[in-house]
Amino acid sequence: MVLCIVETQIAKYRVEGLVGRLGFDSSFGVGSSGRSGGLCLYWKNNVNVEIKTFSQYHIDSVVTEPGKDPWRFSCFYGAANRSLRYKTWDTMKILRGESSLPWVCIGDFNEILRPEEQFGPNERDAAQIAGFREAVDVCELADLGYKGLDWTFEKRIVGGDYCRVRLDRALASPTWSAMFPFATLEHLTAAKSDHSPILLSTELDTSEVRLVLRKPFRYECMWEREPSFKTQIEQMWTEQQPATTTTMLSAKLNAVANQLKHWGRRTFGSVRQEMRELRTKLAALRAAPDRIGPSIEEKEVQDRMVELSYREEIMMRQRSRITWLSHGDNNTQYFQKKASARRARNRIVQLQRLDGSMSSDPEEMAGMATDFYKNLYTSEGTIGMEEVLSHIPVRVNGDMNNKLNAPYMNEEIKEALF
Repeated sequence: MVLCIVETQIAKYRVEGLVGRLGFDSSFGVGSSGRSGGLCLYWKNNVNVEIKTFSQYHIDSVVTEPGKDPWRFSCFYGAANRSLRYKTWDTMKILRGESSLPWVCIGDFNEILRPEEQFGPNERDAAQIAGFREAVDVCELADLGYKGLDWTFEKRIVGGDYCRVRLDRALASPTWSAMFPFATLEHLTAAKSDHSPILLSTELDTSEVRLVLRKPFRYECMWEREPSFKTQIEQMWTEQQPATTTTMLSAKLNAVANQLKHWGRRTFGSVRQEMRELRTKLAALRAAPDRIGPSIEEKEVQDRMVELSYREEIMMRQRSRITWLSHGDNNTQYFQKKASARRARNRIVQLQRLDGSMSSDPEEMAGMATDFYKNLYTSEGTIGMEEVLSHIPVRVNGDMNNKLNAPYMNEEIKEALF
């Protein structure tokens, strides 16, 4: 767990000294300039945080979690003075070129990306918005979205109106989004602050996992890369009893699909995990003191990595539902970004109740979805249906209807399938 606090408005030693009271083990702070600014990172010992660079506008670090690849975590504070805000954007652009690790930026940027992110009077400067958008584009970052209220800052202004703005957010690179495909950002509620805390969760909430149904069978195109694939299909099919009815045929197809799914797990496993293991093994082979050139084992590892890269590209291409690029194009990162975006769109995190309030409870949302479709497809009663039907021309006569209702013949099934 990592906590980032911005606009601390106190000295470095004081903000770092809060580490124990906040329940963390380590901290690194940047002191404020008078009553403006100030940042601090707190973290627990279950993660390793290495501070790279810092300024009055940012703290850049590398986070390493047990069993995972390292990634980059940058905490930002946009200058409160509009005339100085460009310095925050310049800092982002400089940091962009300092590392190729998966990158996520979070904090109070003191600016919006779109005019509709401000509610109330006092329109924001279009030039300031454009400067922030340019920095995000140059850094190749994307907004992670949010759930909760539409704003993170609220202030009452002259006249009694409220100005509400989304100033706090998280931005991530495509590689970070691929590394954490279920990452979500939630706008929390604060009791005594004009800013709302934001919570970035990198993993899927276990409360959501409880109601996740078993995934349907999906045919993986990368299975065809296995030489024994055709033989396995034939063997699975012949092991089942002959199908003489459509019900038996459906049961046979389901049985083969289940066997094929288990075969795919045993044969292919986790492509990305195996790729990480192979990279480690290849590095060890190349670092051997007695190495004079590529060994047979090293070449085998390299060949396997090439094959896995191709399989991963096919897999991500299929999941992204992009079919107009050939298998040979080395655009795996592009496919990962498309697949991650599609996965994020396919997740339902909130539903609106009849009274207009929102629900994020998985069990309640399941009931709401069921009730919605029950009501949608339940008849409300009809009057004079016979009169309506009498004016519809008959297209299927009695003889045609008898043929359509006749039992299927083996020859017809064979002709249709083969």
